[in-house]
Amino acid sequence: MTLILLNLFSLSEVDLISDKIITYLDHQFNIEPIKEIGPQEFFHHSLDTFGNIKNIDKKTLIATQLQQLEATRDELLEQEKYELLSELKEIYDKLKKEYDEL
Repeated sequence: MTLILLNLFSLSEVDLISDKIITYLDHQFNIEPIKEIGPQEFFHHSLDTFGNIKNIDKKTLIATQLQQLEATRDELLEQEKYELLSELKEIYDKLKKEYDEL
């Protein structure tokens, strides 16, 4: 659409037209609509703002894994699953040792 035509339409009409086009294309090509993700979910993915893979060094990756293991440990304590907790402790100790060496 040209700039003149866009000026003739109000913003709501332009939004309505674009929504119809997107819905049509999604249906035509069997594309799932893009789901918006919140900030917390965004940082769990290894992507930057532009969709590129983030370059994460090994120490940062291990630190993230240690935090996830701590969260899992808390859940296991609440559920009183002590056998799994001991296995988790072994994994945590190995990662912690590797983290300390870096």
